[in-house]
Amino acid sequence: MDQLTPDGRIVACLPIAVQPATTLIATITLTAGQPHVETVTFGGYAQSTATAVDDALTLPGRWVDHHTDQPQRAWISIGWREHDDPHHTGARTALHLLLNPGHTETYHRAPLDWLSWTAYSVIAGGAHRSFAALHDGTRGIGHTTATTAAVILTDGTILADAPGSPSLAALRTWLHHWEQAGRPDAAWFDASLVPNDADDPPGWDLRITAGTRR
Repeated sequence: MDQLTPDGRIVACLPIAVQPATTLIATITLTAGQPHVETVTFGGYAQSTATAVDDALTLPGRWVDHHTDQPQRAWISIGWREHDDPHHTGARTALHLLLNPGHTETYHRAPLDWLSWTAYSVIAGGAHRSFAALHDGTRGIGHTTATTAAVILTDGTILADAPGSPSLAALRTWLHHWEQAGRPDAAWFDASLVPNDADDPPGWDLRITAGTRR
């Protein structure tokens, strides 16, 4: 911002949750020294890593709470990491449940609009939103706790720890609300910048809420 001329614009890919592959591309204008979100669109980027890797998408460089390499790599990122123990027991349990599901079903409204679902699930899921990549690299977004787990994969498959799982019930509710919203595009979301003085240097966080535009 300090390098931007008055009424200039910044186009940046910014996280909307502290999880991998959960971003929007924001066009930000500077007016009277204050940044404002002009537009947002769906989009992402490959996170950088401290050391060279063969594939940056295989294991993201940050925000992964537990991963396993056997027999193939799989990982999970949870929104409730501050409530997990130092050994990441909850994240490890949630990933194990997803890798060994007690219930599988196919979403009745497949195929998904994955970009829309990715953004909407941030609003719907809050702290219980989780993002996982399983053994074959397939991504999934859903609800987890320290004892239950359910995600919907990119191909519309739903995995859960049990047919009566509380996480599965929550995921179904999120999907229902997403469908009621019409699988919104990026313009539907209200985006704003919130000061974040905790970072070094201090900056701004991108926040999204349910859109008022219909």
